[in-house]
Amino acid sequence: MWGRYLWKLRLLLFIPYLLFGIWAFSTIGNDDFPLYFWLALAVYVLICSIILHKMEKK
Repeated sequence: MWGRYLWKLRLLLFIPYLLFGIWAFSTIGNDDFPLYFWLALAVYVLICSIILHKMEKK
């Protein structure tokens, strides 16, 4: 049932990765990039992975 919507969900969950990557690489020269931004990204990746794993099983 979720098969036809799964690609839309993956695209929706990928957009923040893309925005974060653009923002992170645009500030490479600065030392003002705090570590908790990477921690927030790691938590987001974990949550997205769990959601997608559960959706693929259904």
